[in-house]
Amino acid sequence: MLALLTLQFLKTEAEAIPVFARKYKTSCMTCHIAFPKLNPFGEAFRRNGYQIPEFDEKYIKEKPIRLGAPAWKEVWPEGVWPGELPGIPPISLSGDFLYRYNESSQIRHDFIFPDEIELFSAGTLDKGISFFGDVALIEDGSEFGGVERFFIQFNNLLSSKLSGHFINVMIGQFEPAYVPASNSRRLTHTAYLINTFEAGKNKFHFGDQRGIEVNGIMKSRFDYAIGVVNGNGTGKMEGTTGSLDNNSEKDAYLKIGYKLGGRGLDGSGIKEGEWLHGDWKESSVYIGVFGYYGEDRVDQSLKMDDIFYRYGLNISLNYNDINLFGAVIAGNHNNPDGDFKKRDVFSNFVETDIAIYPWLIGILRYGMTDTDYGQKQDEAVAGLVALIRANVKLIIEGKFDTIGVDNDSGFIKLNFVI
Repeated sequence: MLALLTLQFLKTEAEAIPVFARKYKTSCMTCHIAFPKLNPFGEAFRRNGYQIPEFDEKYIKEKPIRLGAPAWKEVWPEGVWPGELPGIPPISLSGDFLYRYNESSQIRHDFIFPDEIELFSAGTLDKGISFFGDVALIEDGSEFGGVERFFIQFNNLLSSKLSGHFINVMIGQFEPAYVPASNSRRLTHTAYLINTFEAGKNKFHFGDQRGIEVNGIMKSRFDYAIGVVNGNGTGKMEGTTGSLDNNSEKDAYLKIGYKLGGRGLDGSGIKEGEWLHGDWKESSVYIGVFGYYGEDRVDQSLKMDDIFYRYGLNISLNYNDINLFGAVIAGNHNNPDGDFKKRDVFSNFVETDIAIYPWLIGILRYGMTDTDYGQKQDEAVAGLVALIRANVKLIIEGKFDTIGVDNDSGFIKLNFVI
């Protein structure tokens, strides 16, 4: 019913295209190589609080509703600083249909129609405030997935000679900057193994978190992020009805990175109107390093925690139609099984995406994990992504395991956004 109600909101636009495409009257390809993977302009747009760097107001076609005259800014703090509302309901709908083949499963062939249905909302409440929300109405074919991301961000709180994007503050449920490869912006159906593996009874993995992150850009090339989060992702605490932390301790992380070549992380080097052309080929290298320190409860009855840390490096190289990227991480847990035995963990992956045509992308990925348990696991992923339309995507993909659990699978997935 909620999905049908959303379609009623959206039918005022004959194209029924996603939120930002409606706002600026432009194609999905302006920001995406193939949704949801971003091109350099899309990354700058995201980092700028979902606004076009420097020239935003000039290109907005769906004008916002002003909550007060601009003159109120001049009399602050004696008056309320004006804000704004999106001109139309900022809602998009995403859905996909999945065929899955798994030789080791009891059900080898499976139609999951639909596999996932999601509602998205994003936009600005003023030039310095942006928001994003994502609710999974259906996940894995039948379950209600709940809130995946929901956050508000205060942008450009401190401008300086170093940068106009020196300090941003994000609050809510979000994907932290330290995640080695974005779960929410990947092209494959198969999730990154480097993000999903866990150590013993400690359920920490690289995914969405609830907390606060301070991030920014300096000199257009250097970025950083510092965050404090619950640490247990978005899972429910045992014995409670809410989605809470599983102990009183909070986790902390730090991430820094640098981009060499290409356009700046904040969109510098982009000429006015250039973003309309949609050609974002560049030669660049991005290198990032991060550290994470956390404490997770592994035995609720004994109130026993596992103190752990992770550190790693990620790199991304762009050359014309090729993107080669990957990450290496290592870490240590002092009590992941509640037996006071320390465990080391190690993982890495590398992926290459090649645009054969603007609408056809080939993908190859290999990743592995290794722990002191003596259990190694790996995955090799090969796939093709075809844009049938700018907002309709077909994925043909195979996943193969050469060590550890034998879980070879094949997928055909049809995905659309409106």
